[in-house]
Order: sequence, then C-alpha cells, then structure tokens
Amino acid sequence: MVEAVLEAIQPAGIEAALAARQLALQEDDQKRRALSLALEKARYEADRARRQYDGVEPENRLVAGELEARWNAALSRVADLQTRLEGLHCEPLSEHLEERLMELGTDLRLLWDHAQAPVSLQKRILRTVLNEIIIDNRDDPPEHLLRLHWSGGVHTELRVQRNGTGQHRRTVEREVIDLLAELAKVCDDKAIAGVLNRLGYQTGQGNTWRASRVASLRYAHQIPPVGKRDGWLTLEQTAHELRVSDTVIRRLIREDILPAKQVVQCAPWVIDRKDLELPEVQVQIRAVRKGHKLPPTAPGQHVLPIK
Repeated sequence: MVEAVLEAIQPAGIEAALAARQLALQEDDQKRRALSLALEKARYEADRARRQYDGVEPENRLVAGELEARWNAALSRVADLQTRLEGLHCEPLSEHLEERLMELGTDLRLLWDHAQAPVSLQKRILRTVLNEIIIDNRDDPPEHLLRLHWSGGVHTELRVQRNGTGQHRRTVEREVIDLLAELAKVCDDKAIAGVLNRLGYQTGQGNTWRASRVASLRYAHQIPPVGKRDGWLTLEQTAHELRVSDTVIRRLIREDILPAKQVVQCAPWVIDRKDLELPEVQVQIRAVRKGHKLPPTAPGQHVLPIK
C-alpha cells in the first residue's frame, strides 16, 4: 500500500514542497501571534505587581516580601516569553536550501525513506499532498475502495481487503485456542492463564493472560469451563479416584497402560475417566493395593486379567 501511495504522491511533489514551506510559515505566524498576546498579558501582570508593591507600606514587611516575589515571578515570565518570541524569527531560505527543497519535492521517495524522517514528518507530508480520501465499502469481494484526491489534481484508487463480520487482525493464534480447549478439560481459567504465560503466549492485543481473558476466549469459541465437562481427570484426581499414589499413575502412563494426554510439557495430564476401567489398569491397581508389584510391560502390550 505504501508503494502505491508513493507512486501517487510523485506528481504532486513540487506542489507539496511549496505547500509545506507555506504551511511552515503559517504555523510560525500563528505561534508568533500567540506568543505576542501572552507577552502583552505578562507585561500587564508585571506592571500590576509593581504597582501593588509600590503601594504597600514599608513597615508591613510580610506583605511587601510576598508582593516583591510576585513581581519577580512576573518579570521572569516576561523575559521567558520575550526570548521565545525572538527565537521564532524565520529567516528566508538560502538558494542552496531552496534548491534542496525542490529536489525533495521531485523525489518524495527519498524524503519518505530518509533515516532522519520521523513518522510525524511522513504524516505531515500526507496531510500536505492529500486533499481528501473517499472510502467505498464493497461486499463482493469484501474490500475497501479508497479514492485518493491529491493536491496536484491526480486521482488514484487503492483496494484494501476488508475483514469479515466479527473478524479483526488482533486475533489469538489457532495453536492457543486448541491448547485452551484441551486444558479446559481439567483446568480452571486461572490455571490455564498460568500455563499460557509460562509458554510465552500472548493475547491478540499483546498482553499477558489472566483468568478473565481466558474466560472471554472460551466464550468466544464456545469452550465450556472445567466444571461443565464431566469425564476428564488430572493425574492427581486419577490417583485419588483409584486410591493410589501419584507415582503409580505416572508409571502406568509411562508404560502406556493408562491412556493419557499432555498437550505441552508444563500442562497437566488429561485422563479420560472411562479408561480407568480398562482391564490392564485394574490388574495393576489391584496388585498395588495388595502390595504386589507386577513386572513392567512393554509399551502397547495388553495385560489380561487373572481369574
């Protein structure tokens, strides 16, 4: 889009350079008038402070000291405004600077891309060379049609793709949404926010995660909270359900006896409650409760119950 703008600006370059110079002179005149009015008011305040000081009785030292301080402050204000007004003296451009200004007017790309050209200057260039922008919204295809009217009499068109209803550029990555959907099976919003922050994920606005932001994202993608999703357990909840230690559950997961899913390394394990009834899981649990330790099984190998 910037490329198109620069191409459209080029025919209006000289007019823009002259207009920029005229605009600078106008701004200087406005500042000079404002400072002149402020200086006139400051001089009046200083004169009034002098008259008040002259009218006080010498015996009244407290009042005289206060009025003298006000008089000095008013005089300091007058001196400051006088210095600022004298600093606004605008000398005419030298022949060299006038030529340089015209060169920049014919090559605005050089001015636009210059290392010392701040964003404020680029905005000023656009305000100088652009008369108006007319925007027409199109539905098929969804886009914005921009008609740019330049000060040099040139008219150009730009087409910008428009976001659909409910869409915007500041969106959360799809990976975060999928991760949230898995974590919401066993974690509340506060715990989910902690996991996302540890992983370095940010919101679409570039902020860190909080419970309220996680809840808003869940609501937007219709992901129910943990309290309304029965059938899913964490490793700790599974150990409590089977009345064994966390270490036993970790071993069962490690040996692929108990199916479990951990979407990321720092996230909790997600276990389906119905998998606790698997025959091989029940065999291991009964052996642990009786104090027996069954030999480890090969990953994926099924264990048949002993009758």
